[in-house]
Amino acid sequence: MNDGDPALSAVAACTADPAGAVLLRGGTVLTLDAAATVIRGDVLIADGRIAAIGPALAALPGARVLDAADSFILPGLIQGHVHLGQTFFRGLAEGRRLLAWLRERIWPLEAAHDDESAYWCTMLGAAECLLGGTTTVQDIGLGPGVRGLLDALVDSRLRALAGQCLMDSGEGLPAGLAGDTDAVLAATVALGERYDGAGHGRLRYLLNPRFILTCSDALWQGIRELALGRGWAVHTHALEQQEETAAVRATRQGRDEIEYFADTGLLATQLRLAHGVWISEAHLPRLDPRRVSVVHCPSSNLKLGSGVADVVALRRAGLAVGIGADGAPCNNRLDAFAELRLAALLQMLRHGPGALSGLDALRLATSEGARALGLEALVGTVEVGKAADLLVLSRCQPELTAAAAVDPHDLIAFGASRTAVRHVLVAGEPLVEEGRLTHLDLGEICRRAGQALAQLLVRSGLSL
Repeated sequence: MNDGDPALSAVAACTADPAGAVLLRGGTVLTLDAAATVIRGDVLIADGRIAAIGPALAALPGARVLDAADSFILPGLIQGHVHLGQTFFRGLAEGRRLLAWLRERIWPLEAAHDDESAYWCTMLGAAECLLGGTTTVQDIGLGPGVRGLLDALVDSRLRALAGQCLMDSGEGLPAGLAGDTDAVLAATVALGERYDGAGHGRLRYLLNPRFILTCSDALWQGIRELALGRGWAVHTHALEQQEETAAVRATRQGRDEIEYFADTGLLATQLRLAHGVWISEAHLPRLDPRRVSVVHCPSSNLKLGSGVADVVALRRAGLAVGIGADGAPCNNRLDAFAELRLAALLQMLRHGPGALSGLDALRLATSEGARALGLEALVGTVEVGKAADLLVLSRCQPELTAAAAVDPHDLIAFGASRTAVRHVLVAGEPLVEEGRLTHLDLGEICRRAGQALAQLLVRSGLSL
């Protein structure tokens, strides 16, 4: 484990497994730096980091050259809230609001996971993410099967923040998901000690309490102590749906999520709030942008009837806002392009055209998304010295063909899709080339996933 600054430790870790030198030749580089600089030229990668950016760069001896002509080069996309352990459950919980969705389908299905099913479920989701240009995920994890999920993240070579999904109580929670409080805390410490820094530093451990309704006061206290003592961030669901907050008030002496977190000291941790649909102006003074961030999940919030988060207000208050697809059963796709486009359009519905520009939307999945996860020193922009987590998009697509005067950030944010993905690199290693996975056998993943899913459904006992 690394005891120092997580971002700086991760920078050091990304050089521990040097990838071969790579030259991305002849693209248009959207750096997503503070000035949104656009550079026409090449990107040279050495030892997993960006070594140089500019025109006509010389390749290092033995370097691989990947064609990026007629292409955009930009930071790999960051999804700040996903449930890769739910990828198998796509389409199995339709037409339900949040609490019924959890109690009637999702929790029984999660309780039926074992390490084998969780491994192939996560690998399936990881393949979908990579093929869609996502290079970093923050995953809420699982209870049963969590080792399989973490092993799959390592084998996928995604950059990831992940950990056990922590629960010890709650109405409708299956016995297989509700652990003894002390045992849950001990298990997550053991997992953190084993997996933090795994995959040559690509996997970082974090604490994943599900939400207030499945965590006792004692569990929250233990999580706070671990977060402050170990330096692990806390990633949880909050203020997703009004019915959820009403249930929180009923069990926490009239307090909502933010009030409860303030009273229990959680706001003093590095806290990442998934959803935040119902964060109000009254909550904002209590949320310190140095510690608290929000991850917006627009498709999931629409599909579950939760509402539309006010991203403009959150950003105006200084909070870093990331973006995520959430999970396959509440979205059906793990597509970051679809999420960032929808995020911008929904803010225009709330605030008017231009309220969230194409550049703003792209930042949710790159530079600002990195800040929301505490990774801004490592990823999120194309700058010399940063990890070479990069995405190359073909411009030879009808939807990306436009007049030269069009802002490329707008072009990508409102028009790009996974069909334009040419190359995807993580720590300088090409994981997708010309739209195909390089190190994962997609056919084998689908075959093994199908077998594991069939067995999981039998174990779940659900009548589908």
